[in-house]
Amino acid sequence: MSLAIKQSNSEEVTMARSQRLVLILMTCLFACTPALFAQSPMATAASYVEMGDSFARRGENKLALGAYTVALDYASDFAPAYFRRGVVYQTLGNLAAAIDDYSRTLSLSPNCAEAYANRGYAYRMQNDPDSALRDWEAALQIDPKLDTVFYNRANLRLDQGDIRNALLDFDRALEINPRSALAYNNRGIAKLGIGDMDGASADFSNAIKIDANNPEAFANLGLVRLQQGRHDEAEVQFARSVALRPSVRDFLNRRIAEIKQ
Repeated sequence: MSLAIKQSNSEEVTMARSQRLVLILMTCLFACTPALFAQSPMATAASYVEMGDSFARRGENKLALGAYTVALDYASDFAPAYFRRGVVYQTLGNLAAAIDDYSRTLSLSPNCAEAYANRGYAYRMQNDPDSALRDWEAALQIDPKLDTVFYNRANLRLDQGDIRNALLDFDRALEINPRSALAYNNRGIAKLGIGDMDGASADFSNAIKIDANNPEAFANLGLVRLQQGRHDEAEVQFARSVALRPSVRDFLNRRIAEIKQ
């Protein structure tokens, strides 16, 4: 039984991927496509992509899909439209369509690291770890500073029991983005896997310093404190976790009972 709460795949999608995909949306239009406005149809397509972006930012995903599709009617070789439509498909859980659009992006812009990164995550969501790892490696060959790729690969390796390499990837993610509460929380779990309770405690504490609304980090720090015999401190952390997410209470009750046996 795991001591700590690893942030689940669904939480990675809603909490981690949202930030990553916003970044990619802002960069791919310029980084992944040459000569965007060389022709009038391309300029029209770009206008529809901007419209789709506006819909996507407001969470109007079906309208965003429509706008990106119209963009491709004007310019079927417009990589940003495929890329952005892939992001929306992935957000909606249509992974096959997302993978297809990322693949089309890469056929037009082979050096678009973000398309490899997102396609890898879609493969991960499809429980295809080998394809995910191949795409993430390709993304890092193009852009070795994509911290979210290291973070996602670390989580996959942690799930596979490859703690040593998971730790290396969490370390790299945090070197690039030292403000990632998610990476600190999950690296803390990896450290527990090698018996480094002090290191885990420090990572959970750092996650809380960065994000004081992270119920997993409070719960995990409380469980460590309980293991260390610091019961009063543990109760404080548990109370903070439950206040943020009441559904954590059942998990904590089970784990506390197991620890006290």
